[in-house]
Amino acid sequence: MNVGISELASSLRVNTADAVVRIRLGHGHQLICAALGYKTLASYQAAQTARLEPQSLERVRHVLPDYDLLADRARELGVAKPAAELRTLVDRAFGERLPSARLHGSYAAMTVVFQDEVQNAVFGDDDVNAEMAGANYDGVEEVYLETELEPHEVDVGQAKVETLNGHVTLGIDTERPYSGHQVMFEVAVTTTRSGLLCFDALDIEVLSAQLDQDWGDDEPDDHIPTEHMKTLAQAFAERLKISENEAQELVDAEPQELTGSSGEMTYGYLFDFEGHASPKLAKKLRALHGSLELEVDPAFFGTIHADVR
Repeated sequence: MNVGISELASSLRVNTADAVVRIRLGHGHQLICAALGYKTLASYQAAQTARLEPQSLERVRHVLPDYDLLADRARELGVAKPAAELRTLVDRAFGERLPSARLHGSYAAMTVVFQDEVQNAVFGDDDVNAEMAGANYDGVEEVYLETELEPHEVDVGQAKVETLNGHVTLGIDTERPYSGHQVMFEVAVTTTRSGLLCFDALDIEVLSAQLDQDWGDDEPDDHIPTEHMKTLAQAFAERLKISENEAQELVDAEPQELTGSSGEMTYGYLFDFEGHASPKLAKKLRALHGSLELEVDPAFFGTIHADVR
Protein backbone atom coordinates (compact mmCIF):
# COMPACT_ATOMS: atom_id res chain seq x y z
CA MET A 1 0.00 0.00 0.00
CA ASN A 2 1.38 3.39 -1.01
CA VAL A 3 1.55 5.75 1.98
CA GLY A 4 2.68 9.34 1.70
CA ILE A 5 2.11 12.82 3.03
CA SER A 6 -1.46 12.95 1.69
CA GLU A 7 -2.58 9.89 3.62
CA LEU A 8 -1.12 11.19 6.88
CA ALA A 9 -2.62 14.64 6.30
CA SER A 10 -5.99 13.04 5.64
CA SER A 11 -5.85 11.42 9.06
CA LEU A 12 -5.30 14.84 10.66
CA ARG A 13 -8.34 16.18 8.84
CA VAL A 14 -10.58 13.22 9.68
CA ASN A 15 -9.53 13.04 13.34
CA THR A 16 -10.33 16.72 13.92
CA ALA A 17 -13.56 16.81 11.89
CA ASP A 18 -15.68 17.05 15.06
CA ALA A 19 -13.28 19.27 17.00
CA VAL A 20 -13.72 22.96 17.70
CA VAL A 21 -10.50 23.65 15.80
CA ARG A 22 -10.41 21.57 12.64
CA ILE A 23 -7.35 20.91 10.50
CA ARG A 24 -7.96 21.41 6.79
CA LEU A 25 -6.30 19.01 4.38
CA GLY A 26 -3.95 21.71 3.06
CA HIS A 27 -2.83 22.58 6.56
CA GLY A 28 -2.51 18.86 7.30
CA HIS A 29 0.05 18.54 4.49
CA GLN A 30 2.06 21.40 5.95
CA LEU A 31 1.94 20.01 9.48
CA ILE A 32 3.05 16.51 8.46
CA CYS A 33 5.95 18.02 6.52
CA ALA A 34 6.90 20.01 9.61
CA ALA A 35 6.86 16.86 11.72
CA LEU A 36 9.26 15.35 9.18
CA GLY A 37 11.63 18.28 9.54
CA TYR A 38 10.54 20.62 6.73
CA LYS A 39 9.15 24.12 7.11
CA THR A 40 6.93 23.87 4.03
CA LEU A 41 5.36 21.30 1.73
CA ALA A 42 7.38 22.80 -1.13
CA SER A 43 10.70 22.17 0.63
CA TYR A 44 9.68 18.59 1.36
CA GLN A 45 8.74 18.01 -2.27
CA ALA A 46 12.07 19.52 -3.35
CA ALA A 47 13.84 17.02 -1.10
CA GLN A 48 11.88 14.20 -2.73
CA THR A 49 12.99 15.42 -6.16
CA ALA A 50 16.60 15.42 -4.93
CA ARG A 51 16.12 11.86 -3.60
CA LEU A 52 16.63 13.03 -0.04
CA GLU A 53 13.15 11.89 0.94
CA PRO A 54 11.36 8.71 -0.17
CA GLN A 55 8.57 8.89 -2.73
CA SER A 56 6.57 6.59 -0.48
CA LEU A 57 6.83 6.02 3.26
CA GLU A 58 5.86 2.34 3.16
CA ARG A 59 9.47 1.14 3.72
CA VAL A 60 10.09 3.55 6.60
CA ARG A 61 10.34 1.78 9.97
CA HIS A 62 11.68 4.51 12.26
CA VAL A 63 10.73 8.20 12.48
CA LEU A 64 11.98 10.99 14.76
CA PRO A 65 9.19 13.61 14.50
CA ASP A 66 10.22 17.23 15.00
CA TYR A 67 7.47 18.22 17.42
CA ASP A 68 8.94 21.66 18.03
CA LEU A 69 8.81 22.55 14.34
CA LEU A 70 5.31 21.07 14.21
CA ALA A 71 4.12 23.45 16.93
CA ASP A 72 5.86 26.43 15.30
CA ARG A 73 4.30 25.70 11.92
CA ALA A 74 0.84 25.31 13.47
CA ARG A 75 1.15 28.79 15.00
CA GLU A 76 2.19 30.24 11.63
CA LEU A 77 -0.82 28.62 9.96
CA GLY A 78 -3.21 29.78 12.67
CA VAL A 79 -4.02 26.24 13.81
CA ALA A 80 -4.88 27.00 17.43
CA LYS A 81 -4.09 23.68 19.06
CA PRO A 82 -1.79 22.97 22.01
CA ALA A 83 1.55 21.35 21.22
CA ALA A 84 0.60 18.21 23.16
CA GLU A 85 -2.59 17.76 21.11
CA LEU A 86 -0.70 18.26 17.85
CA ARG A 87 1.79 15.61 18.90
CA THR A 88 -1.03 13.19 19.75
CA LEU A 89 -2.70 13.81 16.38
CA VAL A 90 0.51 13.24 14.42
CA ASP A 91 1.32 10.08 16.40
CA ARG A 92 -2.20 8.82 15.75
CA ALA A 93 -1.90 9.55 12.03
CA PHE A 94 1.26 7.47 11.78
CA GLY A 95 -0.33 4.71 13.85
CA GLU A 96 -3.32 4.58 11.51
CA ARG A 97 -1.56 4.98 8.17
CA LEU A 98 1.90 3.59 8.84
CA PRO A 99 1.59 1.12 11.74
CA SER A 100 4.87 -0.60 10.81
CA ALA A 101 6.81 2.59 11.64
CA ARG A 102 7.99 3.31 15.18
CA LEU A 103 8.18 6.90 16.41
CA HIS A 104 11.09 7.97 18.63
CA GLY A 105 11.52 11.03 20.82
CA SER A 106 15.28 11.33 20.27
CA TYR A 107 18.27 9.80 18.53
CA ALA A 108 19.34 8.34 21.86
CA ALA A 109 16.01 6.55 22.26
CA MET A 110 16.16 5.24 18.70
CA THR A 111 19.74 4.04 19.18
CA VAL A 112 18.63 1.95 22.16
CA VAL A 113 15.99 0.32 19.99
CA PHE A 114 18.55 -0.30 17.23
CA GLN A 115 20.95 -1.90 19.73
CA ASP A 116 18.14 -4.16 20.97
CA GLU A 117 17.34 -5.22 17.40
CA VAL A 118 20.97 -6.15 16.80
CA GLN A 119 21.15 -8.09 20.06
CA ASN A 120 17.95 -9.98 19.20
CA ALA A 121 19.31 -10.81 15.73
CA VAL A 122 22.54 -12.11 17.25
CA PHE A 123 20.69 -14.18 19.82
CA GLY A 124 18.53 -15.71 17.05
CA ASP A 125 21.44 -16.46 14.70
CA ASP A 126 22.03 -20.15 13.88
CA ASP A 127 25.83 -19.92 14.07
CA VAL A 128 25.72 -18.16 17.43
CA ASN A 129 23.34 -20.80 18.78
CA ALA A 130 25.54 -23.59 17.43
CA GLU A 131 28.49 -22.16 19.35
CA MET A 132 26.36 -21.76 22.46
CA ALA A 133 25.42 -25.41 22.18
CA GLY A 134 29.12 -26.26 22.53
CA ALA A 135 29.24 -24.72 26.00
CA ASN A 136 27.89 -26.30 29.14
CA TYR A 137 25.83 -23.33 30.18
CA ASP A 138 22.82 -22.43 32.25
CA GLY A 139 20.88 -19.63 30.58
CA VAL A 140 22.01 -16.44 28.84
CA GLU A 141 23.09 -13.47 30.95
CA GLU A 142 23.58 -10.79 28.26
CA VAL A 143 24.32 -9.97 24.64
CA TYR A 144 26.97 -7.26 24.71
CA LEU A 145 28.08 -4.91 21.92
CA GLU A 146 31.45 -3.21 22.32
CA THR A 147 30.36 -0.06 20.45
CA GLU A 148 27.06 1.72 19.81
CA LEU A 149 25.47 2.37 16.46
CA GLU A 150 25.46 6.00 15.33
CA PRO A 151 22.36 6.54 13.15
CA HIS A 152 22.72 10.33 13.41
CA GLU A 153 26.01 10.03 11.52
CA VAL A 154 24.38 8.48 8.44
CA ASP A 155 24.00 10.93 5.54
CA VAL A 156 20.45 11.69 4.42
CA GLY A 157 19.45 9.48 1.51
CA GLN A 158 22.37 7.10 2.11
CA ALA A 159 23.14 3.78 3.79
CA LYS A 160 26.02 3.12 6.19
CA VAL A 161 27.50 -0.26 7.09
CA GLU A 162 29.02 -0.63 10.57
CA THR A 163 30.86 -3.73 11.77
CA LEU A 164 30.45 -4.36 15.49
CA ASN A 165 32.12 -6.86 17.80
CA GLY A 166 30.60 -8.26 20.94
CA HIS A 167 29.91 -11.36 22.97
CA VAL A 168 27.10 -13.45 24.41
CA THR A 169 27.71 -14.15 28.09
CA LEU A 170 26.33 -17.48 29.28
CA GLY A 171 25.45 -18.59 32.77
CA ILE A 172 27.80 -21.25 34.15
CA ASP A 173 26.32 -24.67 34.84
CA THR A 174 28.08 -25.77 38.01
CA GLU A 175 27.03 -29.40 37.54
CA ARG A 176 28.88 -29.92 34.24
CA PRO A 177 32.49 -29.45 33.08
CA TYR A 178 33.34 -25.84 32.31
CA SER A 179 33.98 -25.32 28.58
CA GLY A 180 33.70 -21.57 28.24
CA HIS A 181 30.95 -19.07 28.86
CA GLN A 182 31.33 -16.40 26.17
CA VAL A 183 30.54 -16.59 22.46
CA MET A 184 32.44 -13.89 20.60
CA PHE A 185 30.74 -12.52 17.48
CA GLU A 186 31.10 -9.99 14.69
CA VAL A 187 28.03 -8.45 13.07
CA ALA A 188 27.51 -6.10 10.12
CA VAL A 189 24.66 -3.59 10.47
CA THR A 190 23.40 -1.50 7.56
CA THR A 191 21.50 1.63 8.58
CA THR A 192 19.57 3.31 5.75
CA ARG A 193 18.52 6.91 6.32
CA SER A 194 15.77 7.32 3.77
CA GLY A 195 14.88 10.88 4.82
CA LEU A 196 15.86 13.71 7.11
CA LEU A 197 14.07 12.07 10.05
CA CYS A 198 13.19 8.70 8.53
CA PHE A 199 15.05 5.37 8.63
CA ASP A 200 14.34 2.05 6.95
CA ALA A 201 14.60 -1.28 8.77
CA LEU A 202 18.10 -2.29 9.80
CA ASP A 203 19.84 -4.96 7.74
CA ILE A 204 21.72 -7.20 10.18
CA GLU A 205 24.14 -9.99 9.25
CA VAL A 206 26.16 -12.02 11.74
CA LEU A 207 29.58 -12.47 10.12
CA SER A 208 31.18 -14.84 12.61
CA ALA A 209 30.61 -16.52 15.96
CA GLN A 210 33.02 -18.52 18.08
CA LEU A 211 33.01 -19.90 21.60
CA ASP A 212 35.92 -18.38 23.54
CA GLN A 213 37.98 -21.35 24.68
CA ASP A 214 41.18 -19.52 25.61
CA TRP A 215 40.24 -19.38 29.30
CA GLY A 216 42.20 -22.55 30.13
CA ASP A 217 45.55 -21.74 28.52
CA ASP A 218 48.59 -21.89 30.78
CA GLU A 219 50.57 -19.69 28.41
CA PRO A 220 50.02 -15.89 28.36
CA ASP A 221 46.88 -14.94 26.47
CA ASP A 222 48.40 -13.15 23.49
CA HIS A 223 45.05 -12.17 22.02
CA ILE A 224 44.32 -9.78 24.92
CA PRO A 225 45.98 -6.40 24.25
CA THR A 226 48.35 -5.28 27.01
CA GLU A 227 46.31 -2.14 27.59
CA HIS A 228 43.32 -4.31 28.54
CA MET A 229 45.22 -6.21 31.24
CA LYS A 230 44.56 -5.20 34.84
CA THR A 231 46.18 -5.52 38.21
CA LEU A 232 44.31 -7.58 40.77
CA ALA A 233 43.55 -4.38 42.68
CA GLN A 234 42.08 -2.77 39.56
CA ALA A 235 39.92 -5.83 38.90
CA PHE A 236 38.68 -5.90 42.50
CA ALA A 237 37.94 -2.16 42.38
CA GLU A 238 35.89 -2.62 39.21
CA ARG A 239 33.93 -5.62 40.48
CA LEU A 240 33.33 -4.28 43.98
CA LYS A 241 32.73 -0.64 43.00
CA ILE A 242 35.39 0.67 45.36
CA SER A 243 38.54 2.73 44.81
CA GLU A 244 41.79 1.13 43.70
CA ASN A 245 43.44 2.23 46.95
CA GLU A 246 40.76 0.44 48.94
CA ALA A 247 41.05 -2.62 46.73
CA GLN A 248 44.78 -2.78 47.47
CA GLU A 249 43.86 -3.98 50.97
CA LEU A 250 42.32 -7.12 49.48
CA VAL A 251 44.98 -8.40 47.06
CA ASP A 252 46.48 -10.88 49.54
CA ALA A 253 43.25 -12.84 49.84
CA GLU A 254 43.71 -16.33 48.39
CA PRO A 255 41.07 -17.59 45.93
CA GLN A 256 39.22 -20.75 46.91
CA GLU A 257 38.44 -23.15 44.07
CA LEU A 258 34.73 -23.83 43.51
CA THR A 259 33.78 -27.24 42.15
CA GLY A 260 30.53 -28.92 41.30
CA SER A 261 28.96 -31.71 43.34
CA SER A 262 31.16 -34.24 41.53
CA GLY A 263 34.31 -32.35 42.49
CA GLU A 264 35.74 -33.07 39.05
CA MET A 265 35.67 -29.61 37.52
CA THR A 266 36.18 -25.98 38.49
CA TYR A 267 33.41 -23.54 37.71
CA GLY A 268 34.76 -20.53 39.58
CA TYR A 269 36.72 -19.10 42.49
CA LEU A 270 35.71 -17.42 45.74
CA PHE A 271 37.61 -14.63 47.47
CA ASP A 272 36.91 -14.15 51.19
CA PHE A 273 38.14 -10.74 52.34
CA GLU A 274 37.57 -11.42 56.04
CA GLY A 275 40.78 -10.46 57.83
CA HIS A 276 42.04 -8.47 54.85
CA ALA A 277 39.60 -5.57 54.67
CA SER A 278 39.94 -2.86 57.29
CA PRO A 279 36.89 -2.31 59.54
CA LYS A 280 35.96 0.74 57.47
CA LEU A 281 36.21 -1.10 54.15
CA ALA A 282 34.49 -4.19 55.56
CA LYS A 283 31.52 -2.05 56.57
CA LYS A 284 31.41 -0.51 53.10
CA LEU A 285 31.57 -3.89 51.33
CA ARG A 286 28.78 -5.30 53.48
CA ALA A 287 26.65 -2.24 52.69
CA LEU A 288 27.33 -2.56 48.95
CA HIS A 289 27.22 -6.33 48.51
CA GLY A 290 25.89 -7.87 51.72
CA SER A 291 29.07 -9.84 52.45
CA LEU A 292 32.87 -9.84 52.31
CA GLU A 293 32.98 -12.45 49.55
CA LEU A 294 33.47 -12.17 45.81
CA GLU A 295 32.80 -15.04 43.40
CA VAL A 296 34.41 -14.96 39.96
CA ASP A 297 34.41 -17.28 36.95
CA PRO A 298 37.59 -18.94 35.66
CA ALA A 299 37.95 -16.34 32.90
CA PHE A 300 38.49 -13.66 35.55
CA PHE A 301 42.20 -14.41 35.73
CA GLY A 302 42.68 -14.16 31.97
CA THR A 303 43.00 -10.37 32.08
CA ILE A 304 44.97 -10.11 35.34
CA HIS A 305 48.70 -9.31 35.34
CA ALA A 306 50.18 -12.41 36.95
CA ASP A 307 53.14 -10.56 38.44
CA VAL A 308 51.45 -7.30 39.53
CA ARG A 309 48.93 -6.89 42.33
